[in-house]
Amino acid sequence: MRILLLLLIFHWQNLFANDVEALPSKFEWGAGFLSLYGNHYRGSDQAKFWFFPMPYFTYSSKLIEAEPSFVRGIFFRSDWFTFKLSLMLGPNAESKNNKARSGMPSLDYTVELGPMFIFHLWSSEDKIMRLNFEVPMRGIFATDLSYIRHVGLFTVPYLSLKHSNTIQSWNWSSEVTLSPMYADANYHDYFYGVSQQYARDERPIYKAHGGYSGFQTALVFNKRFENMVVIPFIRWDYLDGAIFEDSPLVKTKNYIISGLGLFWLFD
Repeated sequence: MRILLLLLIFHWQNLFANDVEALPSKFEWGAGFLSLYGNHYRGSDQAKFWFFPMPYFTYSSKLIEAEPSFVRGIFFRSDWFTFKLSLMLGPNAESKNNKARSGMPSLDYTVELGPMFIFHLWSSEDKIMRLNFEVPMRGIFATDLSYIRHVGLFTVPYLSLKHSNTIQSWNWSSEVTLSPMYADANYHDYFYGVSQQYARDERPIYKAHGGYSGFQTALVFNKRFENMVVIPFIRWDYLDGAIFEDSPLVKTKNYIISGLGLFWLFD
């Protein structure tokens, strides 16, 4: 699964500060929690509630951006294009808690590494609204902290419409994204393949192929109240037409996850 949203939520928080102009160095830190509710993985018909107490930090400079979920090196930035190299982390999923994957290996933590190409398509004259086309291309590595192995390639080329915080929006900033998803055969097989040793009458052997991985849309809000940051979000993935939709591990074509991040910043 790729439930990176529980970590990626931090990524959206600073997008409104990452304009094309070079940023002065800035560091913030604090602590809080992230709560979310959603399906176990894309295609699962089981859902659960997660609650994560976690530290909070951001750092931005002309060459580096860092948050709890990623570190990005900025190699090139202009009025119309930005090129970055990013590192991101994703959580695991326990098969013992999922009926469709019962008896199969759990899905390990993931490390995602690769370039990100950002095309600045449009901005309003006052810079309050911006439209970008962003293309992250990532190699995915799975680990249980005792080993690490490459499990595939994944990309989510998305249109991103951002709205900065204004008095008219009650000082809320927001972002809406629309994106098809694509991955190679190894990535899809890691999440949706069923080998012979794990096949059952209700779970036949399945070998996944590379290609279209579904359509995703997300809506994220962000507001800062003095030393507190609030981040509500919702995301919907639609798997109709995905190359793996006939996998016995796909029980629904709708994947919805929503949640709330709440963090207190220290002086």
